[in-house]
Amino acid sequence: MNKHDYTGWKDVFRFSFEQGVKANAYKISLVIFALLVLLGVPFMGWLQNKGEKDLGATAVEKIFVYDETGLEIDYTGFATGERYQKLVIEKTPDKTYEENSKALEEAEKPVDILLKVTLEESGYFQLTFVKAVQAGFSDDDYEALTEDFGVYFDDAKREAIDVTPEQAVFISKPVSTGVEFAVVDENGNITIEAKDKTEGITQQEYGVLLAGIMVVMMIINLAGGQIANGIVTEKSTRVVEYLMINIRPMALIVGKILASLLLVVIQMAAIGVAFLGGKIISSNLFPPAAVQTGEEPGALDLFLEMMGKITPASLVICLAVILLGVLFFSIIAGLAGASVSKLDELAEGMKIYQLLLIVGCYIGIGVCIVEMIGGVNPLILEVLCMIPISAPFILPANLLLGKVSLWVGLVAIALLFLITVFMFSFTAKVYESMIFYNGKVLKLKDILQIAKNRRAEKKEGK
Repeated sequence: MNKHDYTGWKDVFRFSFEQGVKANAYKISLVIFALLVLLGVPFMGWLQNKGEKDLGATAVEKIFVYDETGLEIDYTGFATGERYQKLVIEKTPDKTYEENSKALEEAEKPVDILLKVTLEESGYFQLTFVKAVQAGFSDDDYEALTEDFGVYFDDAKREAIDVTPEQAVFISKPVSTGVEFAVVDENGNITIEAKDKTEGITQQEYGVLLAGIMVVMMIINLAGGQIANGIVTEKSTRVVEYLMINIRPMALIVGKILASLLLVVIQMAAIGVAFLGGKIISSNLFPPAAVQTGEEPGALDLFLEMMGKITPASLVICLAVILLGVLFFSIIAGLAGASVSKLDELAEGMKIYQLLLIVGCYIGIGVCIVEMIGGVNPLILEVLCMIPISAPFILPANLLLGKVSLWVGLVAIALLFLITVFMFSFTAKVYESMIFYNGKVLKLKDILQIAKNRRAEKKEGK
């Protein structure tokens, strides 16, 4: 490759970008996606709040509590407020659990509920509510009562063991263990070698990692699809023959890749703005219920906390890895598009591209699952974060969560840069022959043969 090969890429970039923005399909899809997100977020907020209607005073008259945990909880404290002030709560009633269950079955319209509180062997509290099939109260009344009682029990159990909400949050944080080995050298000096073992990630961290994989997957897939589709369209309409009069093939594909990338970035930015707008609308129309102090933070809270701890170095590394990953997959998509002659053959030509994309994405999802179940070996995680095919999916979120070090990101950037340069060099050898190709879909072995022939021609001075 030489500098002359890239002459004219700016013109291709400008032309491709203008054509992409003007395309009705692009504008319509942009508006549809933005509207779906803008209206979808408030709709989800409405769904979450529609059950929170004023049911008035509960029709349930009595709750019989059978507490088998041994905690000294005052359940009568639940019967407060306008809705539950007439509710009677009887702990350890005279009748057994079985006797009261039979009474519920025999009554015509019973208005009582049985509650059994147990501590399961796996370490969680189980609240089992029992009502009659023909109960004298509505299902909405019953569901609201059980949800409110669960919230009350969560606070009451902490008070029973004298733990503050802040302490509960602190002790519920994930645990990381390590093994240290004392090594004595020949001079009698003692050094410590540490071997870390991560126990795993929380459900919220898993959500952040999975969301990161899906976002990168969407960006790469949109960029690759637009590049391949544009190349095939120009080949089938013979527009590419006019473009190739004054522009080299390398400049053509570089301009197209950068233009498609910018179009995708605009789409993602519009969706992000729509999401923020939807959150503002949703929070104003459907104010969220008060969050219980001491609850484990949700995925959004964890994400916001993570964003507050981002350093400039980690942010630059994450963006560089994503950008290089998009460029790497986009070159493959460009080659896939050049290997076919008609739009109806594009799906067959994109098989290799789709396979690599799916493999990289599935590796990322597999790592997330293993991390959540019990932790992944740090060495394996670092290696997968450096492999070009999986690095764009795994590294960014893991780096921001502090699961891998900055040096891993630097190595990933270096490897992605090298393979991207190699792919550009490879593309320069075969793209000119492929861009004019018309016929059956080229296979991988055909593309490699073209590269071999071009290299032989160059050695012969042709």
